[in-house]
Amino acid sequence: MPEGLNIENDEASLVRATQAGDTRSFEALVERHLDSVRAFIALRLPVAHGVDELTHETFVFAFRQISCFTAGTSLRAWLRAIAANLIRAELQRHRRERENEACYGQHHLLEAELAHAEQQPARELEYLQACIELLPEPMRELIAWKYREDVSCADIASRLQRTETWVWQNLHRVRQQLRQCIEGRLKEDSP
Repeated sequence: MPEGLNIENDEASLVRATQAGDTRSFEALVERHLDSVRAFIALRLPVAHGVDELTHETFVFAFRQISCFTAGTSLRAWLRAIAANLIRAELQRHRRERENEACYGQHHLLEAELAHAEQQPARELEYLQACIELLPEPMRELIAWKYREDVSCADIASRLQRTETWVWQNLHRVRQQLRQCIEGRLKEDSP
């Protein structure tokens, strides 16, 4: 009998034993596939400190879902599919965090600019007011609630029956439009 076939039969036996509740059999499967899964993750994950964590999560997920695995099929492919899904989720989480941090930073910069509008030169304040008037009514109302009436984003979301994220995103977009409008008018005035 070819050697490869014995390994596959042995692995299928270990899977069946694990499915029957033998945790030592799963330990043997982890030992066989640990390096392969870790390398798979390390090659795809740009954050080196997360490799061990995702490798661990892959095997935890595999252990919990081992009853769904068909013994005799490729355990390596199944583990890599689990790892790929965990990597994708981790990358999406990192991307969302970076986007939220960027929006948060921009929000506070413009919020500070708008809060100190009284201290700005009269021309800039005039441009800000003119640019606000150019906004569609729902966006003018959003700006008024947030900056004139000092209504929290949670309360605005409740009033509009929207999510707080929707409010943050739209405030961010409006602030960008206002900044571009003011900068454009200032450039038109400069010699």
